[in-house]
Amino acid sequence: MSRFFFGILALIALLIAIVVVAPGLIPVSAYKGQIENAASASLGRQVTIGEGLRFKLVPQTAFHVTDLEIANPDGFTGPYLAHVKEADIGVKLLPLLNKNVEIERFILTEPDMKLERAKDGAVNWNLAAGEAKEAAESTGAETSVGDIKLGDVRIVNGKATFADATAGKTYTMGDINLAVRLASLAEPLEADGTLTFEGAPSKVDIVLTSLRKMLDKEPANLKLDMTLGDSSASGDLVVDTKDTLSYSGPVTLNAPNLPQFAALMGAPLADAPGFDTLAVEGTATGGDTFLKLANAKINFDKIDATGSLALNWAGARPKATGALAAGTLDLRPYLPPPSDSASGFPAWSEDKLDLTSLRNIDADIDMTANEIYLNDMKFGASQLKLTINDGRMVADIPELGLYGGGGSGQLVVNAKNATPTFAGKFDLGSVEAQPFVKDVMKNDRLLGLGGFKLDFSANGSSQAAIMRSLDGSGRFDIADGAIKGINLAKLARSVAEIQQGGLNPTAITSAIATAQKPDEQTDFSELLSQFSITDGLVNAPTISLAGPFVTMTG
Repeated sequence: MSRFFFGILALIALLIAIVVVAPGLIPVSAYKGQIENAASASLGRQVTIGEGLRFKLVPQTAFHVTDLEIANPDGFTGPYLAHVKEADIGVKLLPLLNKNVEIERFILTEPDMKLERAKDGAVNWNLAAGEAKEAAESTGAETSVGDIKLGDVRIVNGKATFADATAGKTYTMGDINLAVRLASLAEPLEADGTLTFEGAPSKVDIVLTSLRKMLDKEPANLKLDMTLGDSSASGDLVVDTKDTLSYSGPVTLNAPNLPQFAALMGAPLADAPGFDTLAVEGTATGGDTFLKLANAKINFDKIDATGSLALNWAGARPKATGALAAGTLDLRPYLPPPSDSASGFPAWSEDKLDLTSLRNIDADIDMTANEIYLNDMKFGASQLKLTINDGRMVADIPELGLYGGGGSGQLVVNAKNATPTFAGKFDLGSVEAQPFVKDVMKNDRLLGLGGFKLDFSANGSSQAAIMRSLDGSGRFDIADGAIKGINLAKLARSVAEIQQGGLNPTAITSAIATAQKPDEQTDFSELLSQFSITDGLVNAPTISLAGPFVTMTG
């Protein structure tokens, strides 16, 4: 939006230059060529105007031009920088004698701006550069203006495009209807109106504290409120256009429809779970293709975080970097849904996994969280370094709070290819076995404090395919616990008593039922096992249980 705004200012400056020159060239139609030459020299671009050129002094000084066109400089592809179908200007004559411009009416009908940035960073709207000034001096044209005052200034049914070759993106605006107010160059310039941005109905409200500073390439304050489709943004910024566009100050963004907003910004998101909403506020510094936020508050889907964040959209994908602290890090929207199995091992789904979220954005972010939700699992205070590069995610977890205990781990998900791959390493200690096993295996029959190690790799496009390809190894060590729902010691005593009294099927059935009542359990001091996983099959060659009443191996 700012590029279009500055382009309009350049167009206004051009027409003002023509107005300044015109009174000394009456009758205007006879000097059309000289007006074009003077305007071209003042701007350093070829300027042409149509045959509908009129100028009158009474009853009001008025200037009318049709088909005004400013050419593109060499090296740019567009047919022109700007074309205005019709410009109607009412200007006071006496202030012109003192090089002051008081415009009572300035109406641009159907202006068309074609702004471009080349691959080397050069832009086509950099008017009145060094050569232009030299050309103006050689022709004797006077382009300086003491002051400008604007009355009824409007843009009617305008349009604009911005083609950025450095990012390979093009933005379009249409149906631009804008009103501008300016008491003097030293006073705030105000502009508000409506337009469509990439086809989305939008509104804009701008207050620039000093147009004089902006024209002199000095920093100026800009207050901006705008809507783009369903999204809204505001800022109170210090803007500098001396070399390239830069800005700093507090900003807010609210994108309740994040896919729509991303598409408008030229970074469409693939259809994937999550990436639904975004709200951001903080202190910004930025330019054409990047934005940095300090003291940021970020609400992304179900994630609330604070810290610092930077976003760069110059490349093929946006890239986020920063350090954030979250109260709750809810990753469930980005994961396949958990099994709805009520007990036992989950029923692995054959539905194809959707991991396109990993190809929407690159990232290098350090995070801390008080709690993390990963489908049915809930983690405590944890640290995470998240790296995403072209669909490959690495989550290094130096601190992982889990069910009263903790540990560390790493998870790698590579979705670059048609068949994603997965790998992980986890080392956990002092974990409360019952809630952990309940969330993972939908079974709450194991009690105690455990240590768990797991190293695995897999590939597949569905849960079932991943489990069928799963390879790895691990071990668990649970101390001072119990197995709920069975009392092996009671069962052993019952079997011994039955053996003494002779074989009795009814007695055996009764003994087993008694030992398996819900309130029964087998206490142990230690339960150990090492295991390996090959193609989804777990092999546990050694399992040992030691307890006060029962010792078993298997």
